[in-house]
Amino acid sequence: MENSSRRFIFANLFGLVAAGIVFTWISRSGTFDFWVTQHFFDPVTRTFPLEHNRPLFFWGHAVLKKISVVAWLICIGLAFASIRVRALQSWRQVLLTFIVMGGLASWLVQSLKGASPHSCPYDLAVYGGSDFWFPLFDAVTTIVHKGQCWPGGHASAGFVLIAGYFALREKAPKWARCVLIFSLVLGTVMSAVQVVRGAHFVSHNLWSLWLVWATCVTLHLAIAGYRRLRGRTAIVYDAAVTAEAAPGYRP
Repeated sequence: MENSSRRFIFANLFGLVAAGIVFTWISRSGTFDFWVTQHFFDPVTRTFPLEHNRPLFFWGHAVLKKISVVAWLICIGLAFASIRVRALQSWRQVLLTFIVMGGLASWLVQSLKGASPHSCPYDLAVYGGSDFWFPLFDAVTTIVHKGQCWPGGHASAGFVLIAGYFALREKAPKWARCVLIFSLVLGTVMSAVQVVRGAHFVSHNLWSLWLVWATCVTLHLAIAGYRRLRGRTAIVYDAAVTAEAAPGYRP
């Protein structure tokens, strides 16, 4: 493995561990989450004024989410087209990597969200709802009515485009960095939309970013390992063929 690849992997693994520790502390403390959310809550009406804001929901929720979905569907179409279109064949691996990474990351976040006992801010009793908050990774000791709010599913639709960075990193580094920046900005905006609506705590969205990132790093390592194994197998095979062709070869 090249030194640059080792540094890249080490930096990502170190970042995941460090971020995981910080995010766990934020999620278990709750102080930062509640402090941010309190700014968008009206204690008089005991509601989040922007929860049902139509322009915010349409542009910040429906439209932004479609960007990620459309990008993923376009890549699927291009991957199929690469079977016949010669100009796309060199991009097939990039397209397939993005499709698999993005699809698995999105599936992971949505699966965890669907099984989560943690409720959204506007469902909590402190904000006019009926559910109760408890620290992340704690045993469920209270009755949970709704849950299904950790991690942030909407934010993940923006962050999932990080898969494009990993897919493009070797073939088109400059484009990879552009995709990374775009994904982080899009995911951050989508996170902010949900926070101001009372639909998620900040930590919910931070964990979406972490889970997408972890999925991409894991698959990146798996792909790199497969390539090394395939390369070694090819070397052994070539050596065997060369030996067989050598004069005086005896099995």
